[in-house]
Amino acid sequence: MRFYLDANETDAILPVLRLVFPNQVFRTAAEEELMDELDIPLFTELKRRAFDAIITRDKNQLADLDEKNALRNSGLHWIGHKDPNTEGISIITSLTAGYLSAFPHILGHLDRATNPTAFHVKAVERDPRQRVRIRPI
Repeated sequence: MRFYLDANETDAILPVLRLVFPNQVFRTAAEEELMDELDIPLFTELKRRAFDAIITRDKNQLADLDEKNALRNSGLHWIGHKDPNTEGISIITSLTAGYLSAFPHILGHLDRATNPTAFHVKAVERDPRQRVRIRPI
């Protein structure tokens, strides 16, 4: 499958996605030279270039009826997430962990999907008590 990483999504997640899912193709807006493309023509162009899905943090693509219809008509799947309420390296680790844990489920669904689908990826909790137990030795 071919996944397009929208210009508004951090490409810091790419090395890990490419490593863990080597049978999938992940391309950025910069690599495709589509940095300034408006959403509706972008969807048509992505389908022309044989992409299966867009990875984005642009939730308005689903809220705006014209964009949503253009997305549906293009046949592209939508993969996005809510911005993590954090900053710095925590954004990258939270997004990467969220995508890594969600992608096996996404790929499983895409293998049998007959219609465009929206996947809302949930952030991995960043509370240290949920990620690691710290205690003296």
